Amino acid sequence: MKQTPASRRRGLSLGFTLLLAMLAVVGLSVGSTFVFSNLAVQGEFRRLPPEVQQYLRAQQEAQRRGEVIVAAPTPQIRTGTPADPYLPPGRSSPDVNGVVRGAGGNDIVIEAGARVRGRDDGGGPPRGFTPRTQDFLENIQANLLRVGLLAAAASALLAFVLSRRLARPILAVSAAAAGLARGDLSVRAPVLSGERELAELAGNFNEMAANLQRLENERRQAVADIAHELRTPLAIMQARLDALEDGVYTLSPEQVALLSQQTQQLTRLVDDLRTLTLAEAGRLRLQPGALDLAALSAGVVRDLTDRAGARGIKLQLNAPHPAPLHADAGRVRQIAVNLLENALQHACSRVQISVETSGAQAWLHVDDDGPGIPEPSREAVFTRFTRLDSSRTRGTGGSGLGLAIVQELAHAHGGEARAERGPLGGARFTVRLPLSGER
Repeated sequence: MKQTPASRRRGLSLGFTLLLAMLAVVGLSVGSTFVFSNLAVQGEFRRLPPEVQQYLRAQQEAQRRGEVIVAAPTPQIRTGTPADPYLPPGRSSPDVNGVVRGAGGNDIVIEAGARVRGRDDGGGPPRGFTPRTQDFLENIQANLLRVGLLAAAASALLAFVLSRRLARPILAVSAAAAGLARGDLSVRAPVLSGERELAELAGNFNEMAANLQRLENERRQAVADIAHELRTPLAIMQARLDALEDGVYTLSPEQVALLSQQTQQLTRLVDDLRTLTLAEAGRLRLQPGALDLAALSAGVVRDLTDRAGARGIKLQLNAPHPAPLHADAGRVRQIAVNLLENALQHACSRVQISVETSGAQAWLHVDDDGPGIPEPSREAVFTRFTRLDSSRTRGTGGSGLGLAIVQELAHAHGGEARAERGPLGGARFTVRLPLSGER
C-alpha cells in the first residue's frame, strides 16, 4: 500500500527512539544486576548456619513490628588454664564440655574444640553478630535501587545528547530529500562533521542530487536539440509546400526530389534517436553472425567513394588481413559509415580507414587531415547532439548523433570507441571490437 506524507510522519522520532532504546538497555542491565545480586545474596544467606538464619529472620520481623533491638554482650568463657585464662571469642578448650550461662542470661552450649553457639531460646544474638546485620539484604537492595535510578538518569541525559547529535544530520538529509521530491534539483544536504557514516550519507545524497540535476539538464537540452533538428527539414518542407500551393513553384521532379530528401533526413534522424535510446537502455536487439571487418570496411569505402570525390577528398583503405568477427553486420556497418561520414565532414583532402588485429581484438581506425579535436573535447564528442562548431546545422555538420551511436554500438558488441590525434595531422577515431569467439 502506498504511503501518504501524513502516514509517513506517524510514529516515533529518531531521538525519542534512541532515548527509549538506551533506557531499555539500562533498565535491562540494572534489573539483571539487581536480580542476580539478590540471588547471590540469598545463596550466601542459605549457606549461613541455621541459627544465624533464624536470628536474622527474627530480627527482621521485629524491626517490621517496630520493636527496639538491643544487642546482648558477648560472653567470655573461663577455661581455668593459667596460661590462657580466656579463649578467643567463639572457641572453647579441648577438654571443656557442657552448658554455661552467659553474661546476658542465655545458655551457651560448649563442646570440646568446637565453636561456641547460642541456644535459640529468644536470647541474644549468636556469637559474632551485631544488630547491623539485621537489615543486610534490605541495604543491598536499596543500594542497588539507588544505583539503578542514578544510572537511568545519567543514561537518559546521555541518550538525549546522542540522539540530538545523530538526528541533526539525518534531519538535514531528510529536509533536502523533501526539497528534491518537490522538484528542486539544486537542493543539497549539509555535510556535517562527526560520524563518518552520516557524513557519507550526506555526500552520497548530494552526489545523487547532482547526477539527477545533470540528467535533467541533459534531458532538457536533448529535447531542445531534437526540436531544433526536426524544425530545419520541416521548415524547408513547409516552405516548399506553401510555394507549390501558392503557385510560386510548379510541381516538378526537382521539387519532389527536394521534398523526398528532407523526408529522408527526418526519417534518419528519428531512426538515429531510436537506435541511440535503445542502445543506451540496453534494449537494442542485435543479430550477430560471422563477418569479416576488413571486407565490410572495403564495401563501405566503395559505397562512399563517389560522395568523397564530389567533395574533393580521397579515400584510402588499409586492410591487408582478414578480421573475423561474430557481430551484427548491419550495426558494424553503421559504425563504419558514421565514422567515415564524420571524417568527410572535417577532412581537407584525405581520409584513410585501416583495419588491424592485435591479440584477441580487432581495431578499426578512421583518420582525416582536418583540424583535429582538442584534447579536452575528445570524450565529449561521443555525447549526443555534441558539435565542436555550434554554428553547424544538420546540412553542414550533422545532427551530433553519429558518434554517440558509434560509442553505444561498440559497447553493445563488447568494445569501445575513442578519439585521439591521428597520423594524418587531424583526428583519429578508433573502434575496438573483440574477434570472433573472444567476446
